Amino acid sequence: MFESLREAFREATENFKKELNRDAVPEAADKLLRAMNQELVDSRLRLGELSDQLERTRTELESEDGELRTCLRREELARRIGDDETARVASEFAARHLRRRDVLEEKVAVLEKELADRRDEMQAMTEQLKEARTRRDSLTATAGRTGARDRIEEADDLFARMDEMAERISDFDARAQAAQEFGEMNLDGVEASTWDRERSEKAARDDVDARLEELKRRMGRDG
Repeated sequence: MFESLREAFREATENFKKELNRDAVPEAADKLLRAMNQELVDSRLRLGELSDQLERTRTELESEDGELRTCLRREELARRIGDDETARVASEFAARHLRRRDVLEEKVAVLEKELADRRDEMQAMTEQLKEARTRRDSLTATAGRTGARDRIEEADDLFARMDEMAERISDFDARAQAAQEFGEMNLDGVEASTWDRERSEKAARDDVDARLEELKRRMGRDG
């Protein structure tokens, strides 16, 4: 869609230069403004999807944290009664939940930042669309009273600004899509591709064990 929209800008500009009449301005500009408005509507939908993804990820994070704490409590209870096997299994599950919680925390941070950035960008694009409409009305009103050169320059300015906005819409949608896909990543795949690859198994295990022990101490104090 974006490529066809950018092509429409180029075609409208060329047609206006060739025809240089009053009707060419509203016909070309209105077509582009309608397309731009539709792109903004689609971008708002993308923003809503991104917001929904953030809320789902926060819910997953809360659930994962609850599972982690449950496993730690089970481990503690098993150790108290001397059930080493149950304690071992509970500890392994706790380590898994901790790693998954780490990934979810990263997802939440990325989605929160991207959502804030996209909201600011959406506001800026909305203002640009209003400005483009104002320029279109001004150009239409003066088209019959100005010379050909002036009309070309004014039309070039209008279409250039609209073309710039189309590029920003394209970037907005691409980044929002990327953030949404990041939020939908498979946790097991992420755990294997980032955590285990970037750290040695021993270093990762030692780090997880240390963090689990610290969490146990905190839970003990809170309890």
